[in-house]
Amino acid sequence: MKTLLSALVLTAASVLPVSAGIHDFSPSNAAPTPTRTKARVGQGQCITTTDQSRICYVKTSVSNFSIAIRDVDYPNAVETAHIDCSTGRWNAYGDLPKATLELYLSDFCPTFG
Repeated sequence: MKTLLSALVLTAASVLPVSAGIHDFSPSNAAPTPTRTKARVGQGQCITTTDQSRICYVKTSVSNFSIAIRDVDYPNAVETAHIDCSTGRWNAYGDLPKATLELYLSDFCPTFG
């Protein structure tokens, strides 16, 4: 009986939809197109993901960005980050888990830098 119950739980867990998260962010939606160029120093923008998370940034120098992240999976946490696209190094302050930050920041420079 316990084996049957375990099998049912595993089956239900694999079929039920998972909540949306950072994987809904598509850098191609924000990447420069022929009519849109990458930001210049002092410029930036905000992007809303399909799960309603938000990332806003401003370019502070040729290779540096200041970034604010609001992830719907962590509604009480607001994160601020700085990334140097020439080195890939970043620092962040706030309550988002490091794994979540790495998902946002790993594609940031190729997309916006």
